[in-house]
Amino acid sequence: MTPVSRGGDRAALAYATIIRNRTLAGVSGPPSAAVVQRMVDEIHACHPQQTRFKCRRLAHGWTVEEAIDHFHAMCDREGIKRRGLSERSWREWEAGARPDRDYTDLLCRLFRTGPVQLGFAQDYTPEELRQAPAPPVLDMITVAADEAGAHAERAEESELGAGALERLRTQVVWVGRRYVSEAPLPLFVEMRELQERTRRALERRVHPGQARELYFLTGALCGLMANASMDMDRRVPADTLARAAWTYGKVAGHAALMGWARGMQSSVALWDRRHGDAARYAEEGLTHVRAGSGAARLHMLRARSYAFLGRRGEASEALREAAEARVAGRGGDELHDEIAGEFAFRPAKERYYAAVTQLQLGAFAPAIESARESLSLYAAGEPENRSYGCEAMASAHLAIAHLMEGDAAGAEDAMTPILALPPERRIGSLGVTLGASRALLASRPGGERMAGRIEGFCAVDLPRRARHAISDGGEGR
Repeated sequence: MTPVSRGGDRAALAYATIIRNRTLAGVSGPPSAAVVQRMVDEIHACHPQQTRFKCRRLAHGWTVEEAIDHFHAMCDREGIKRRGLSERSWREWEAGARPDRDYTDLLCRLFRTGPVQLGFAQDYTPEELRQAPAPPVLDMITVAADEAGAHAERAEESELGAGALERLRTQVVWVGRRYVSEAPLPLFVEMRELQERTRRALERRVHPGQARELYFLTGALCGLMANASMDMDRRVPADTLARAAWTYGKVAGHAALMGWARGMQSSVALWDRRHGDAARYAEEGLTHVRAGSGAARLHMLRARSYAFLGRRGEASEALREAAEARVAGRGGDELHDEIAGEFAFRPAKERYYAAVTQLQLGAFAPAIESARESLSLYAAGEPENRSYGCEAMASAHLAIAHLMEGDAAGAEDAMTPILALPPERRIGSLGVTLGASRALLASRPGGERMAGRIEGFCAVDLPRRARHAISDGGEGR
């Protein structure tokens, strides 16, 4: 049985350490079996490619060697004859192999749980008779796919074959598409692991065409990590990663990536209130991407920047040019339209950007119309393209536009679905925008209750959770 990659091990260990430190900080004394099970479930949810048996060890904070020592100590303590348990056997079980009945019983004793919870058996108890939901069954399809892919890559020895490169590209594409609907923090760990693999591949002997592809994939991952950093309200790292994405795009000769990266820098500058920089980045991006959805995005970023700078005529002109650019680039490009996902700039997002610009220009009725159009497009679109972050931001700006029109009831209706978001999806820009809404609500008669709800919402958001997780995470063993 082939174990998962070392990169996967490191990513799982890093996040498991964060989860363990954060959980144990909230309990006094040794964790109960229920607390350990909760950590196992969270680790496995973040890294479903890891077996539940391995997640159990990580939840205890043991290395494989320490786990074997605890196993032997348990045998001595309970008067059981020691077995010749080896590190190789343990790692095979963690990779998906199942121990025999004798070892299964001893491992259940060690971890104070059952074979189902260790991933060694399946629970057939009828749903209505279970005391608690059964854990997900080990996904042997994913394990088998990872085994085959890892073995195929090793078979290529020092050369990077087409299979390995295709696999890397596919994984980058899927992490970018999942970003639209999944929480950013676990994905950031996954992106970092993927980027480590692309950088290692660049150190091998590769053909020029393969090198260009690897530089492109590495840059795309930098862009996604920049986006995740912004969602966690880490603007300086976001700008650094966006600059790196632009550099990788330049080395790869990939104009679309260069344009997208400048757009990311423009977005960072907007939230950092560097509106002149934001306009310049968007303008430079248009020297690389002149038509299509990528150009539409850059024109919309220009419009937002000009609106904040008070350049009303140029802002309105940029809104018009965005619509024209989308029509002029019907063929699309590799990054924005083929890989798409978080790199896409669909009409729903364009209407949300229009609402932001119109709101800043004081055109409150058009802002309400644009925000509603955005929300309608998201609701009618494919579920995999429904960006919870952009949809929430469109609702937040709709609420502000209603407040500016004196419609507190409309603002409250727009705010209600936002306040239902779980903490791990309360992105940084949403908290900043809702802060403005809270101030406006609090100043109006009867708005104190909703303002208080917004304050509570912002007190438990993604940036705070991320800071807590990172500060508690430390180094993995």
